[in-house]
Order: sequence, then C-alpha cells, then structure tokens
Amino acid sequence: MNKSKKGSLKYLDTSAKLFEELKIQKPVWWTLLKNDDEIYIDIRKNNYINAYFFGGSIVKLEFKKNRFVGEIHQKYFDNHCLSGEIIKNDNKKYVRINLNALDERMLDSIKKRINEDYLGQRTGERPSEKYIQGKIIKNNPNIIDSEFQYNQNSNNEELRVDLVELSDGVLSFIELKRIDDRRLRIDEKRNSGTPEIIVQINKYREFIKKNEEDIKDYYNRLLKIKQSLGLNVVENKILFVNNNPKLIIANSYSKKTRKRDERIRDIEKLLLKHGIDYTIMPWN
Repeated sequence: MNKSKKGSLKYLDTSAKLFEELKIQKPVWWTLLKNDDEIYIDIRKNNYINAYFFGGSIVKLEFKKNRFVGEIHQKYFDNHCLSGEIIKNDNKKYVRINLNALDERMLDSIKKRINEDYLGQRTGERPSEKYIQGKIIKNNPNIIDSEFQYNQNSNNEELRVDLVELSDGVLSFIELKRIDDRRLRIDEKRNSGTPEIIVQINKYREFIKKNEEDIKDYYNRLLKIKQSLGLNVVENKILFVNNNPKLIIANSYSKKTRKRDERIRDIEKLLLKHGIDYTIMPWN
C-alpha cells in the first residue's frame, strides 16, 4: 500500500487498482475513449484518470468499492438528452454517470456541450487558449501530460503547468500564452510591475530546482502506466529534467500593424532579458 501523502509526487502508484482493472477488464467504453482522435488522456498523481476534449474533461475515472466510477461536470452533461444515464447527482458540480452507457452518441453530446459552454471561439484572432492547447497536444506526440497541478508548497500556492513534453530524454515544462495576453509584457495601465509571465516562469524554475529528482521519478512512473494501458508514448525514459521551462506564444494576429510589431518586439526583449526559452508560433 502506498503510504506517501496524497497529492504528492510520490503518491502515483503504477499498480493502483484503477490501472490494474482497466488492463484486466478492458471495458468497451475505455477502448472508445482511447481510440477517439479528439480525446487525450492524462494520468493524475492521485491515481485517477482524466479524459479531455480540448481542455474540457469528458470524464474523470476512478475505481471505488470494486467498480469503475466516472464523473463529469454537470454543465457538460445534457440531462434531457441523456436521461437514465446518471447514477448519482447530489446537486454538486459533478455528476456520476453510467460508464456502460458511454457510447459515441453520448460522447458527441458531451463534446457539443464543452464546445458551447467552455471552449468558446476557435477561429479568428482570439481563439480559446484551451483549443490551442488541445491542438498542440493532438499534433505533438512528445506531449505526455497537460494541466500538471501541484499545491503542496509551503505557502499553499497552486502551481499549474499547461504542457509537459518529453523529447530526446529531456522533460520540459511548457507554459502557453496567446500573443495578445496582457501578462506577457509591462503594461503601464494594468501591469506596471514585473510582468506575470516572468513571475510564473520563475516559480516553475524554483519548483524544478527543489523537486528535480521527484519530478523525474514521477514522470517515469507515469510513462510506465501510460504504456501499460496502451496509451501513445513515443519515448519511455526520462534522462534529464530541463531546469528552464519553455514558453510557447501562439501568434493569432491575422494582420500586421505597427503597434502589433512593437508589442512583439517588447515581449521578445523582455523574455531574452530574463533568459526564457520561448517560441512564437504562427496560429492563423
């Protein structure tokens, strides 16, 4: 039995009941989730699984009282269309659903609600950052995790990393921002101090410095679980943890202007000054 503290990096257990039972029972709904081209699946350190559609959680999977348990945010679940498929609803944010009823029709309905209630815009100059994140995940097989969260630090602040990449044995944390994000530079009206992106990247650097070996061990276990469950893993071993997190900026501008060029120059000057490894990625 894992005696590590719940929520810690050491708590993830390669032989946790959920992972073992998925391998043994091979439920039809699990195969459906794994084979859906629009869904990506993340392993969580408290030994549960999230299946995502562009950042919106299709289902959270656990194994409790000798059975699989699936939960979804109630706003993504159309009670009228899917009546009879809710097992438990305590009028909280999440409802427990009948996993055996999870089929393509049900998935399409959930995706539709996520599109309507969560994702927002996909096109134009202000596409949803979660949509961009999801596209990056689906197009880059080296992304092994998303929305990594850690809130065990002494001052109880929550650390959340958008993407985690493994390439040539090197594990990197990645922050994602859209080009028009005001947190990317000094703004005399809104942000006259240190831009939030600098504070954010420095927080990641500090976390990596303090926990490098635990991060490496955690993600090696996570890779082992993914492989055992038949999830796509391009590389299976972490050699090093990159101590300088990466920043991806999605340039969604559809046309150039003097002010926009000036903004991009200001951002690049700031990032170079602080030694941040960044990429400005064309998006339109």
